[in-house]
Amino acid sequence: MKKLCLLLLCGAFAVAGFAQQKPSPEALQWYKQARWRQGWTVKPYQEMDVETFYQQYQKNAAMYDSIFQWLLTINPLKMEPAKDVMTWSHATAHCQDLALRTPENTQWEQHHKHIDLQWVVRGSERMAVTRDTSALVAKNAYSEKKDVQNFRFKDAPTSDQYILLDSDPKQFYLFFPSDIHECCGIARKPETVRKIVVKIEYFE
Repeated sequence: MKKLCLLLLCGAFAVAGFAQQKPSPEALQWYKQARWRQGWTVKPYQEMDVETFYQQYQKNAAMYDSIFQWLLTINPLKMEPAKDVMTWSHATAHCQDLALRTPENTQWEQHHKHIDLQWVVRGSERMAVTRDTSALVAKNAYSEKKDVQNFRFKDAPTSDQYILLDSDPKQFYLFFPSDIHECCGIARKPETVRKIVVKIEYFE
């Protein structure tokens, strides 16, 4: 419990030694051109895994284009949570209103089959991401049905093992299977946030 509290109560970003795959020149050029955003002005978080995103996009470009076109056109503040759902052949989007949680009530999770695209459009949510699997221990077995497994740090995490992300409506987050992440934490104050979550199939 104390380990998670140490992580989420720290207000600054911790990025010094965060394990980040260096993208290939082709991936970096594609990413910087940003045509994949289809005119959507919301930007990805700085530490996103560009190489994995590039590889996944190449495997289903039409679907990704359609997802970003949809994000460009919606007004999420006027959507009805749990009712407004959009589906593609390999992805599903939901609008959610979520009450933020105290550190002891958040969990690290990993998905094997899906990518999480998260866009918090109202309020600010604290998230955390780690790729340092050697520092983690599983809390439960992987659930094939739910596509989730939960983890905890073996010891109190150090600042080079994770990053903290306080969401902003001008930014979105893509969490790949290599991104073990923790969401729904209190950032500035206890509140209910609105977010768009797109579950996208991960292609091997």
